[in-house]
Amino acid sequence: MSEHTKYRIGIDVGDRSVGLAAIEFDDDGFPLSNLAMVTYRHDGGLDPTTNKSPKSRKETRGVALRTMRMRRRKKSRLKELDKTLRALGYVVPACEEPQTYEAWKSRALLATTKVEGAQELGEHLVRAVRHMARHRGWRNPWWTLNQLEIASTAPSDTFAKIRERAEKEWPGMVPEEATLGMIGALAASNNVLLRPRTYRKDQPRHSKKLNVLGQEPILVDKVRQEDLLAELRTICKRQNIEDQYEKLAQAVFEQTRPYVPLDRVGKDPLQPNKSRASRASLEFQRFRILDAVAHLRVRVGVSDRRALTDEEHDKAVHFLMGYSKKDVPTWGDVADEIGVEPTHLIAPVIDDVRLNKAPYDRSSTEFEQKMKKKTRARQWWDEANLESRSQLILLVSDPTDETTRLAEVSGLYEVFESWPDEEKEALEGLKVESGRAAYSTDTLNKLSDHMRLKRIDLHEARKIAFGVDDMWHPPLDRIDEPTGQPTVDRVLTIVRRFIFDCERAWGRPENVVIEHARTGLMGPAQRADVLNEIAKNRKKNDKIREDLRAGGINNPTRADIRRNAIVQDQESQCLYCGATIGVSYSELDHIVPRAGGGSSRRENLAAVCRACNDSKKDTPFAVWAKNTSRPVTLEGTIQRLRELKAFKRPKDRRMVDLIIRRLKQTEKDDPIDERSLASTSYAATAIRERIEQYFNEKAEKRDLAKVHIDVYSGSLTRESRRAGGIDKMVLLRGQSDKNRFDVRHHAIDAAVLTLLNRSVAVTLEQRRLIKQQREYSLEKSRRERDNVWRDFMGLGPAAQEKFAKWKKTAYVLADIIKEAISNDAIPVVSPLRLRPQNGSVHLDTVDGVLERTIGDAWTVDQVHRIVNPQIYLAFAGYLGNQKALDPDSSRVLALNDGRKLTAEDVIYVFPEKAASILTPRGVVKIGESVHHVRLYAWKNRKGKAEVGMLRVFGAEFPWLMRESGVKDVLRVPIHTGSQSYRDLSFTVRKNIEKGEAVEIGWLTQNEELEFNPESYLQEGGKDKLAKFLAFLPETRWRVDGFPMPDKLRIRPALLSREEIPEGVFGTEEQSLLEEALTKGLIIATKGLLSLPDVKVLRRNNLGIPRWRGGSYRPVSLDIQRAALAALDEQE
Repeated sequence: MSEHTKYRIGIDVGDRSVGLAAIEFDDDGFPLSNLAMVTYRHDGGLDPTTNKSPKSRKETRGVALRTMRMRRRKKSRLKELDKTLRALGYVVPACEEPQTYEAWKSRALLATTKVEGAQELGEHLVRAVRHMARHRGWRNPWWTLNQLEIASTAPSDTFAKIRERAEKEWPGMVPEEATLGMIGALAASNNVLLRPRTYRKDQPRHSKKLNVLGQEPILVDKVRQEDLLAELRTICKRQNIEDQYEKLAQAVFEQTRPYVPLDRVGKDPLQPNKSRASRASLEFQRFRILDAVAHLRVRVGVSDRRALTDEEHDKAVHFLMGYSKKDVPTWGDVADEIGVEPTHLIAPVIDDVRLNKAPYDRSSTEFEQKMKKKTRARQWWDEANLESRSQLILLVSDPTDETTRLAEVSGLYEVFESWPDEEKEALEGLKVESGRAAYSTDTLNKLSDHMRLKRIDLHEARKIAFGVDDMWHPPLDRIDEPTGQPTVDRVLTIVRRFIFDCERAWGRPENVVIEHARTGLMGPAQRADVLNEIAKNRKKNDKIREDLRAGGINNPTRADIRRNAIVQDQESQCLYCGATIGVSYSELDHIVPRAGGGSSRRENLAAVCRACNDSKKDTPFAVWAKNTSRPVTLEGTIQRLRELKAFKRPKDRRMVDLIIRRLKQTEKDDPIDERSLASTSYAATAIRERIEQYFNEKAEKRDLAKVHIDVYSGSLTRESRRAGGIDKMVLLRGQSDKNRFDVRHHAIDAAVLTLLNRSVAVTLEQRRLIKQQREYSLEKSRRERDNVWRDFMGLGPAAQEKFAKWKKTAYVLADIIKEAISNDAIPVVSPLRLRPQNGSVHLDTVDGVLERTIGDAWTVDQVHRIVNPQIYLAFAGYLGNQKALDPDSSRVLALNDGRKLTAEDVIYVFPEKAASILTPRGVVKIGESVHHVRLYAWKNRKGKAEVGMLRVFGAEFPWLMRESGVKDVLRVPIHTGSQSYRDLSFTVRKNIEKGEAVEIGWLTQNEELEFNPESYLQEGGKDKLAKFLAFLPETRWRVDGFPMPDKLRIRPALLSREEIPEGVFGTEEQSLLEEALTKGLIIATKGLLSLPDVKVLRRNNLGIPRWRGGSYRPVSLDIQRAALAALDEQE
């Protein structure tokens, strides 16, 4: 291909899949050839160990890092405490004392009785203070010691509850001036539950355990550090050591305040010495509202537009700044507020994207909804100025060094701490916007002041305030900059690499078109919520379908379900005339029509009788009601709406107001335009801006043509395939219409996207809306006869001409796609994770380590569970071929480093026969952390090469790298005492130790395996894979894990469980297919990897197998060829 190849890129972002296509076009805009089509499957950053409550790897890693940091700081703090105690002259035990009730008794004693002897005082004080430091409870993380001192002058609310519970448990035994230590001493027995207990799932829940008996723990409420500080002050006063109080308090209650380092915050492009403001700040909320209002326009006549008057501008700003209702404001609300017809107010267009939703002060609204008017925080809020309010929002949502310092200087800390605990905890849970604005707080204030005073937009305000020219705009994030959202970053990485390789091969594309599914860019938790909501709605709709079938409606559609819901809301009466209607003889009318299909939002739909619908036709209700001969009036319809029980609930009153606004509207809605179709979600915008930055930021200076980038959400691709006839021409697995069963459909969708232009996108959306309007508006018999939407080709000659040409290009593209399918030129790729850091390296459950002496009786299993690798190797050599060793008091074990262990020496042993490591907290299992497997080949008795594997556990990389000095995870030598080596199957170990096996390569999760199904069936396999291949001979499979030392789990690479076809396979086959797609098939390594034609395909970013490569790029592997070559070389 030449450097000037004309081509376009299409990107289809599905649910955990990304389809990519680069299609070459001629000068007339007709597709010429397929340059690249590929589907990528990814995990969206999901941590596979979090099943029931999905979390991203980033989130679990963050939790692990914070936990490690907390423990590291605690260990350091306790060391400093011991130093302080020694400096004060006390004797500190060399190791930690047992966790018994003695510490509680010491605390109670010291707080109530003067201990005379210095030695006895020291023992009790050291025990008590160390216990308090280890179990010091919670405090506001931003409190200084002085603030904690002030709070400790009175018992906390939670301590009052603890005391009340103790008095109920021990009537008359709790002193008036009781401390937490005294209450703990009262509970110093196994018969009273002091703290809440949790039992592991594998622990038997004996009926006599306290939790099972239902006893409420004494310390069920949160222990507060201010109460412990008060107890320490009481102890020091009672023992006449008040001069030591300050040093002890500092050592016990030392704390590092959490903050976000300013060096991690981006800089303001207009004032580079200032940091970008938080989007939660009130300054940004005000700035966004002013910019949006400045772009509002009012339609005058047919096509003229005017800006808002000063009075209208001020009213709109005041309304949005003061908005505090739960429902999001609409531009219709703004129009009502400023006295303009809602149809005349045109939503603002900023950066070529129409804002369909009105901005409002989300931070203030969230605060006011959390804090009722009688709360102290709300009373302060109502009297505070904008700067103080903003400081509070930042204090609880964005604790950087600067916001913390400002809060202390302004006295906000003291005010905040004076509020009740319930209010403070509620404020810490405020759900405000995350992320950073493009500018600093100072810049936002300057720009907002100019926009407010002069009633100008951001563009003009920047020029006045900072003297920039018309071409200046904030620099966009680079395409290689992460967004911070794991799923978006996964998608962006895939897209970036594909774009880079396309540009390297064929130059700059003409345009890039992206479409994303609803869940395509969501994080694991949000996606799980949406999928659960979809499943719940599907279940609810299935129940409604059953009811509709029972009512005589065959094959109820989605439109029937919605019609049923609206008819039920309207109590089976026509909203317009009041006539009785039913689901089967009613029609849904669009209250306000629109050229190219009306809006089908709930507020624009009414269930009506056929007579009213025929009479109203394509007319706004208010106009029709004024002129019709039917018994319909605007006032009567509004009254009928207000009387419906379905809208009496407070949460539905908003819907009544919206419907009434539509009933009063006298003009049709404006037709949709291309700006309305652009996706405005944060994730979609982040991807679009990064691609925009890469291609266009310096395009003018380099005299390059601009690359057009469009991002859509929804179903434009589906409409494109159907309208262009591609679904009928392209048969994926022999089925017309989109086939989600085969994930290659994402690449096909991406190819279809390359045809789209903005005019065609609008026409396709209008076709969809017209079809939907017909489905809602007409009875089934009339709907089947009326297919006018099929002939719709756009509004106006220009749009119709473009759509006609587009249909011709679709026919040409269909042939290109068919050829790609027949040539198996649409690969499915899963990115490989080869970094050492790859999620959790061990399970969370911690077990205790066992102890045995060298002279004990030993079995083979016990020897394999020895913790120390050197001792394990020595013991394994001592054991030899024996199955067990008898007790021997004279046994001596010689280690490789020259040390000798006698029979009395104690060594550690893992509690279970499972790959484990010993951590400072105990034994943890690492069997789920297989990073990759090493492939070994040897010749069997018939001279045929057989292949086995060695699982390499990621948890052992730090130790393996230290032992060998090799940092490459794929080449680091595997120590024979490691858990990875001990995990070997008997056959592989035997051949390695005999020197007959040779390492030939590696294999990791998500690898693509290719083999001929006939080869596997000819080997005589009778496992599930053989049964699967008998009815569905798939050649490409994806490695999904290594559950056992001699088995791997695989799934069909091209198939998806999104939409398993029904009625195609038999019951047994269907069950096996579902198992293969949901759980995977566990197959013996020897039978699969020893096939003569099995290959590991590793592809480049365009989906082409890489058989040669340098540096870090992994290359494909022909397993048998590599095995024979290595064995021949060995011989």
